[in-house]
Amino acid sequence: MVAYNLKKSQTRMRRMAAVAIIAMASVATAVAGLAPVPALAHHSFAGFDKSRKVTVKGVVKQWQFTNPHSWLQVVVQESGRDVEYSIEGPSVNTLARRGWGRSTFKVGDQVSVTIYPSISGQKSGAFLTATLPNGKSISSGITPN
Repeated sequence: MVAYNLKKSQTRMRRMAAVAIIAMASVATAVAGLAPVPALAHHSFAGFDKSRKVTVKGVVKQWQFTNPHSWLQVVVQESGRDVEYSIEGPSVNTLARRGWGRSTFKVGDQVSVTIYPSISGQKSGAFLTATLPNGKSISSGITPN
């Protein structure tokens, strides 16, 4: 009888251990699901047509030297109308290493910017290079195809 009770007790302990392991695995899976996961699409250039380069010439409306991406707003004349382009650039860290800063572009600057255009047809693109008012050419560090 003692051996039977011992065996029954061991079986019960094994079941409890198995339930505990399953519970811990479930909690670990749930916690992992809540953890921040790098947004792979966020750093993708899938939204831009890398088979084409477009150069827009216009006036700087705003320069946002910010993370995670910088933004240059340029007003371009198209068919006699002002059209605003939103041009996405690399992070502050990437640009700072290339010598860029908050004053790289100034409101009112006449610039020429080469971009990979948006595949959606929106007036936007991925920043490749720019020619500043003084004639200096700068690159964003995105390697063109």
